[in-house]
Amino acid sequence: MSKRGNADAYDGLLEQYLEICNRAMEQNRDRFPYSQIWEAGEQALSGRAVELAVVDDAPKAHKCVTLEACKINSEPNGKAAEDPPVMRLSASYLEDVVAHPDKYIENPSLIDWDWLTIRK
Repeated sequence: MSKRGNADAYDGLLEQYLEICNRAMEQNRDRFPYSQIWEAGEQALSGRAVELAVVDDAPKAHKCVTLEACKINSEPNGKAAEDPPVMRLSASYLEDVVAHPDKYIENPSLIDWDWLTIRK
């Protein structure tokens, strides 16, 4: 597979991961403590972006995201208004989330939400 094909696969993996996170947020938005955690994360980020990077031995893909109205929004690459902090996510973790979405949607505590509190 070409380097571009590999990058596209990792970009797709990251997009699928974000879709699952958004489904988990939507389906659990009224459950304690998740709604409070996501609201606090949204306030802490206050509109700032965070770059999520897929890594194995080296970075494979990245995407800047924001949290607004209890939904993760991805920014087009290079469109972040600032130099955002980076949260590293292993490709194997993302693959597990994508392979077992129901497990993560039903139990959002299994999702790594650390990026909500990341500071520059």
